[in-house]
Order: sequence, then structure tokens, then C-alpha cells
Amino acid sequence: MNVFKSKIDKWLLICLILSIVACLLGASVALKMGAAVNDVFAAIVLIIGAGFPFWLLISTRYIVNDTDLKIISGPFSWNIPIQSITSVREVANAITSPALSFDRLEISYGEDKIIHISPADKKQFIRKLGNEKLIVTGRKLRAETTGKASKKSVKKNKRDGRI
Repeated sequence: MNVFKSKIDKWLLICLILSIVACLLGASVALKMGAAVNDVFAAIVLIIGAGFPFWLLISTRYIVNDTDLKIISGPFSWNIPIQSITSVREVANAITSPALSFDRLEISYGEDKIIHISPADKKQFIRKLGNEKLIVTGRKLRAETTGKASKKSVKKNKRDGRI
């Protein structure tokens, strides 16, 4: 089993820390005002406003074992059989996903399903997936694959006149 932490963009880290601090300050003000309603409000603000971003920061990770890719991000988790992964490619977008960076990998799997993740070490992550049918493209990362899928890709590229 291999565990990969999510890459964290500095600006996102700053935003999450500021939101946690703001919620802590807001909850402390509500508690100082007294009254049971304020106590309940403070508890909700602490749990949702401060607890959730903190949980995402400390728990977002990707676990690769022999058969599955498990993605964990706070209370959310996905279990993707490696055999169902059809492609992996680099993307940079802001779609909501279990990633703490915009420097992401888009994983296509199953019947037209896609998920974006941001492992800190993308090359090692792809190696650990160990699936020869993966096609990896992108700005920085070019991975050569072997096996049936890459032979098909070469044949297709020859047929399309790219080689």
C-alpha cells in the first residue's frame, strides 16, 4: 500500500487557514455574548466553518494498493478499481474535487466517470498505479507506457498520420 499526500497550493492553504481563524474569532465573539442560542451558533460555526476545512487539510490523500485507488478527503471517499481506470492526464482547473491544488491529474474510469486529484509526486503516483493502459499527457509530465494500450496508440497515431 502506498499513500500519497495531496499537493497543497500556498494560496489555498492561506485561504483555508484564514477561514479557520475567522470562524474561531466569530465563535469566540458569540460565546462572549452569552445566551444558549449563541452557544449553539458558536458550536455550529466551529464544526462547519473551522472543522471542515481543517479536516480536508489533514486528511486529503490517495492510497494505491495492488487492486484499488482509494481517495480520501475529509468525510468523502472514493474507491476506484485500478482495472477500471482508462486514462490519466494532467489538468489545471478549479472543478470541485478531492484536491488541494490546481495542478491536478484527471482520472477517467468506469463508464464516463472522471475525478481530479493532486498528488504531490505525480510521477511516482502514476508508477504505483502500475497500469500499462494509462495514457499520461500534459504540460510537464510525459509518461511512456508499454503494453497493448501503447501499441494501439502507436497504430492509431500511424493511421491518423501523426507518426
